[in-house]
Amino acid sequence: MLICGTSAHTEAAETILPYTVTCMGDFTRPGKRAIEPLSIQQRDTCDRWHAWVGVGGQQTQQVYLQQYDTLRHYIESCGKNDDSYDAFPALDVAVYMYIPNDTSRYDRYRDWLISVLYLNTTQPAYFCACVQSIAKTYGYGKYNIPNAWFAIINYLLTNPHCNTPGLRQEYQQDSIDRHNHWLEGDRSIPEDTTLPSLERLGLGLLLTHSAAPSSGSLSSNQYLVSFTTSPNPFTKETTLQFTLNRMTYATIEVYDELGRRVWGAGKGLSLDAGTHSITIDGKNLPIGTLYARISTGFGEVKTVKLIHE
Repeated sequence: MLICGTSAHTEAAETILPYTVTCMGDFTRPGKRAIEPLSIQQRDTCDRWHAWVGVGGQQTQQVYLQQYDTLRHYIESCGKNDDSYDAFPALDVAVYMYIPNDTSRYDRYRDWLISVLYLNTTQPAYFCACVQSIAKTYGYGKYNIPNAWFAIINYLLTNPHCNTPGLRQEYQQDSIDRHNHWLEGDRSIPEDTTLPSLERLGLGLLLTHSAAPSSGSLSSNQYLVSFTTSPNPFTKETTLQFTLNRMTYATIEVYDELGRRVWGAGKGLSLDAGTHSITIDGKNLPIGTLYARISTGFGEVKTVKLIHE
């Protein structure tokens, strides 16, 4: 289903898109304004969400909001796909366009990007694209830090997977443009070209200089503070409780002793900092020893042993 940001955004997008989507989850063929649902066999869910990468041109704020919400949901549900990384540039445009006068949206966008940074650890392009999107948020909101974009891109250029001709050219051209703007009297451009440290940007503990980021690269960080369950042992139901010290993408699942998943869909969700509780109905769970596991987009994993009587 399509995720719509608020109840105020519930109208069908009346524009010609690659696949026009309504908030009811209907999909129409290109060039059609009337609802003409595609068969579910024709494209699976991830492909349908991914089609929103192709939204462009002069769209309404409503459409950009739908694109933003849908592609966020796509990353959270399908981020481990090899081609998921190309959703980030489209998200950058959508977040820029959907509420032009609200700079705080970049703070929320940055928090979400950080929460999914290590969601895909098998496709290096995912990490590179996500970090580039993080870099673009530093010119707005409370994190408007001079030369922050240059500092983060400079870091990416030390990673052989990210050091592409296109990124090098963009970095060099932006450096030239920055200097020329300052010479022309634009004093909003800093004369000082000193790059801030990743620590000052709040990214020092998050980013590593490894050539291929791995899920274990953040094991020393404590984003997932605790993970407990009560009652335990349990008969009818038990409640899992966990605390996050920052916004985090989290997946929660329950396994039996043979390692088979017996609860959970295998997909997670970005959750805000704070304490969260999830009640698990034991009606469909096997009797005996079970293991509840929570994993985050930062590579942290915690497990608790459950006894279902």
